[in-house]
Amino acid sequence: MRLFILAVAAVVLAGCANMRPASVEGECRVFSDPGFAVQGKRLKDKQWIGKTQEQGITVCGWKRPKN
Repeated sequence: MRLFILAVAAVVLAGCANMRPASVEGECRVFSDPGFAVQGKRLKDKQWIGKTQEQGITVCGWKRPKN
C-alpha cells in the first residue's frame, strides 16, 4: 500500500519538476504599452510605473516613451 501511495505521489508531483523557462506571453497581453510616458503622484506609484515600464521594454518589446 505504501508503495502505491508513493508511486501516485511521484506521478502527481512529476509535473511540477520541469526545466522549461516560464512564458511571459500572457503577461505581455495583460499589460499593454500605454504609448506615452506615465507619471505617478506618489513615490511608490512612480517606482511601480518605472519598474513595469522597464520590464515591458525589456521583455515585451515596448517602445521607450519620450519625456
